[in-house]
Amino acid sequence: MPQAHPAAPAVSPAVAARLRQRAAHAEHRRAITEFRARHAADQQARIDALLLEAIAALASLFSQPGRTGNHPA
Repeated sequence: MPQAHPAAPAVSPAVAARLRQRAAHAEHRRAITEFRARHAADQQARIDALLLEAIAALASLFSQPGRTGNHPA
């Protein structure tokens, strides 16, 4: 025969409201953290793309036909 669990103690409406408020606040903080992480990742992706573009541009300058020696242009 399964054991019966004791009933949970009654919670006052004020305590229940405070618990809901704290849960909503925690969810809001989690959403903010997720947004900031996504924003930082997007910024890093843009920086990476710009760096790759700059590297490609420099590589094309130094690999142009007719360019001789190691002196700067």
